[in-house]
Amino acid sequence: MAINEIFREMFHDKKKEKEIEYQKEIIKKSLESQGNLLSDFEKGMDLLEEENYKDAMFFLEKCAQNNNSQAQYEVGKILKEGLEVEQDIQKSKKYLLESYKHGFKKSGALLREMRYEEQGKLNKKIDTKFNNKNSDLGFSIDMPIDWIELESKNKACFDAIAIDNFNGEVIFNIKMQVFLIEIPENMTGCVSLQRVANNMGCIESVDFNNGHCDGKLICGEGIDGTCNYIFIAKGKRGVYDVRVIVDKYLEPMYEDVIDHIIYSFDIVDKI
Repeated sequence: MAINEIFREMFHDKKKEKEIEYQKEIIKKSLESQGNLLSDFEKGMDLLEEENYKDAMFFLEKCAQNNNSQAQYEVGKILKEGLEVEQDIQKSKKYLLESYKHGFKKSGALLREMRYEEQGKLNKKIDTKFNNKNSDLGFSIDMPIDWIELESKNKACFDAIAIDNFNGEVIFNIKMQVFLIEIPENMTGCVSLQRVANNMGCIESVDFNNGHCDGKLICGEGIDGTCNYIFIAKGKRGVYDVRVIVDKYLEPMYEDVIDHIIYSFDIVDKI
């Protein structure tokens, strides 16, 4: 059964709430580091709430130029819509990209929306070929041959990202990752995959066998405008976390790719 069909009706409010709390922490830290600009930010946000966009821009742009990630987002949004200011799409993208790079995920969702509006409905054919990848972490998986293979951030992580991208590799079409959560020898059998799923902030998961391994399948929706497909399974070395992260506007184009990647995953040393 296609993975997308399994989760078409599932929606993860709990995960979204967790991500929103994370964003609040980013904003808090950003404000704490800006001293006197805090009052400018508050004035700007109050004016924004009153829909006084022109005056709000005066205060928010000062904060945005000092790397306040939410101010960068708000300025980018005003410029995108041309709200009481001259519309400037390129300048809007610049602010939104800086905001996203500073950790404000909602900017990613707006950038994806803008890309979709510019390109319209994409009808390009996805004819992807795969190579099987054997990892030192004890798993194998099929990786599209036309994707860029990135360096792992740590020894317990394997990353790949689609070659299709927007303004560099920040706003991607589709990305895959595999993580190994190492567990002491002979203790993996004691781990509950349901608890692992719950700790990931997901309120729904389903039992799933991909043809090689038993595990849990989870689907989430990120506030950065992505859909996240996650398969977790246990092996002798620990718990494996397989993720395919897709731009929600392009997701249907990649349904077969999502399925192929997750169904290809196999653990070398099974329990």
